[in-house]
Amino acid sequence: MRRRTETALVLRRWPWSEHSLALRVLTPGSGVVPLLAKGVFKPTSGKFGVLDTWALVEIEYGGPDDAELLNLYRCRLLDRMSGLSADPERLIVAAVAAELAELAAPPEPAASFHYLLETLHHLANGEPTEAAALRAALAGLDLLGLGPVLEAGPDPPAAGRRWFAAAEGGLLPAGSPRPAGACRSISPAELALLRAVRAGDRTAAAEADSAVRRACLTILGDFLHYHLERPPRAWAFLVRRRPTAAAR
Repeated sequence: MRRRTETALVLRRWPWSEHSLALRVLTPGSGVVPLLAKGVFKPTSGKFGVLDTWALVEIEYGGPDDAELLNLYRCRLLDRMSGLSADPERLIVAAVAAELAELAAPPEPAASFHYLLETLHHLANGEPTEAAALRAALAGLDLLGLGPVLEAGPDPPAAGRRWFAAAEGGLLPAGSPRPAGACRSISPAELALLRAVRAGDRTAAAEADSAVRRACLTILGDFLHYHLERPPRAWAFLVRRRPTAAAR
């Protein structure tokens, strides 16, 4: 292929040789691209310290179309997303979003890139981690075409709980009997929060009651695990750390 210059987000990196680094990046035009950065650890390479995980970079790359790894010729740091390292929780949410973006990239490279870029940007700039995780999970499911149903007939006149089942695609109409299999009784506050997040309300999750926010995270986590053959591995770390984070 001819040399290409694109903006990219570094998804992961690992040593390839004494002086070289292999990495996978996400670009808006080509999706996920595997690269080989030769001589990256040499002080004169101009690449040392640029290719951090989740950094936003400009890259020039190319090589044979059938190559396992394309050659990285040049890179320039645009944004290190340094705010992510301020809290391990932010790194975990970033990892969840990166895994979802990578899953969605083959059919939707541009949308996947912008989804991940927006998530990382807001996390790095201090968005509360539970709120960011909620938005990332719901937007990621929507990006994959697996978003849960949140509108199922008219809401009942008197606010009441409704059934939500992953096997049924999400919310069931008011008055539905309990479905067979795993399901959850969702409260009006939980449903309202999920709807607000999907509608793009950036403050709803941060301002919601913490118990409601965590319940919504559990709902989306169950939905992810039901519908994805390989759910994000980082989700397990998020679930394990949430009680600790809530205690801080």
